[in-house]
Amino acid sequence: MLLEDEKEEEALKPTRLGQSGKPRGRLGRALGWFMLRVNGPINARTVRALEMQPGETVLEIGCGPGDAVARLVREAQARRIFAVDHSPDMVDAAKALNRTAIREGTVDIRECSVSKMPFRDGTFDAIVAINSIQFWPHLRLDLKEVMRVMKPGGRFVAAMRMTMEYRARRRVEVIARALPNAGFVGIGLEEVDARAFRMALIEGKRPIWSGGGPYDAFTR
Repeated sequence: MLLEDEKEEEALKPTRLGQSGKPRGRLGRALGWFMLRVNGPINARTVRALEMQPGETVLEIGCGPGDAVARLVREAQARRIFAVDHSPDMVDAAKALNRTAIREGTVDIRECSVSKMPFRDGTFDAIVAINSIQFWPHLRLDLKEVMRVMKPGGRFVAAMRMTMEYRARRRVEVIARALPNAGFVGIGLEEVDARAFRMALIEGKRPIWSGGGPYDAFTR
């Protein structure tokens, strides 16, 4: 029988990538097409949870075929929308879906890992990860990388579908506990319905001021 800390370490391990974690090739492109059709309600609910304000800059980590990016273009009031994915096939699909917004300079989509993102410190007002955080290779370190590229007071929202993985609920709880260790404050965890799916929303903020030491809890 696993001890409690061993269970937590097990839950922190990334889900095996496979096609769902890194779509590639013909099967990966077919999976991207499937994602566009089934993940709409989850993407829409998560975009609302971001509560974007006029003039803000947002990043999506693990953008897949780009539906959430397109929703941010249509529904949010962001000044710039950035997205990253470690699958070149998904980056190509997301660029194709959002080609007009890319041409207009509103959207920027890049291929990279969450573990090392090509952005300056304090770039983003809001960061979102939809059905991707369970695949991050080094959760504790990757959350610190998310913190690095967020502005002080910035918001982070991670969404996970609860019906596709037997460890989902345990993993969600562990992720929520990992956020404070990475410096996030104002942690929130909520399970909501997104039409046919049950989903979890995990939220946190970067403190406005760190005082040159450990992040403290001054938030908006």
